[in-house]
Amino acid sequence: MAQKENIELRFFASGFCEAHEKIVNPKDGHGKCKFYAVWVLIFVPEIGYVLFDTGYSEAFHKATKSFPERFYRWVTPVTLDPIQTAKSILEDSGIKSEEIRFVIVSHFHADHIAGLKDFPMAQIICSKVAFEEVLKLNRIKAVSKGILHKLLPKDFQKRILLIEDVAHEICVNDNGITEFQVFNNPSFRLIEIPGHAKGMLGFIYQDEAKSILYATDASWSYDTYNKKILPKKIVKLFFDSWDDFIETQRKIRAFELDNKEFIILFTHCPNTLNYISNEI
Repeated sequence: MAQKENIELRFFASGFCEAHEKIVNPKDGHGKCKFYAVWVLIFVPEIGYVLFDTGYSEAFHKATKSFPERFYRWVTPVTLDPIQTAKSILEDSGIKSEEIRFVIVSHFHADHIAGLKDFPMAQIICSKVAFEEVLKLNRIKAVSKGILHKLLPKDFQKRILLIEDVAHEICVNDNGITEFQVFNNPSFRLIEIPGHAKGMLGFIYQDEAKSILYATDASWSYDTYNKKILPKKIVKLFFDSWDDFIETQRKIRAFELDNKEFIILFTHCPNTLNYISNEI
């Protein structure tokens, strides 16, 4: 990617897991659906390359060889072509893993952080409550919340930057969503969208060409979100807060109503695949 004056971003996917569509859409779902592990490459002038999440990597299969982590693999079977990991995609395009300055972690579920170990020079940005949960949960409890400690680099705690500490500005917008201005650039703001996971982050991005609210796992489908169809309640077993999940969707709908130029994207939504980049 050539050096640019403005923040630029591109969407990619590294692997997918499968689940029954009834989980996503209890009303109309049928058969299995694929949850692609989407991540985002961001170029920030005067800083360099930043990742938002990492997708799956081979580390997921290593981390789930034994119990209790193996249960994770059984519940969400993963398909991954080794040449489609974030590290491989970037290096094939001339970007070395050591060039990634920061990895922003939306939340610590395996499909979002399995590639963390592939970027040893990157500092890791996340929310305070998400970081504290990772430290607090024991191995079994962590697995029940979708967190695999084995995916975390050994120097994980030394590389953490809490968004509350590094944001240039923190505010609550008119729709009740907390925004964090980072990289001293108003075109890109992280947002807190709790519910699915504690302290989960998304982002708002706007330039002359496009306006995006990327709401990660605040829903798994724009269609169900738009129709106000909630996922099957069995997901409460690993969600952080069902009430916050519903409230976050309400806030996003309010934002969408007030900002009609924005598209709303979710990590695993089929619509998001339309934004996947074929090349850097």
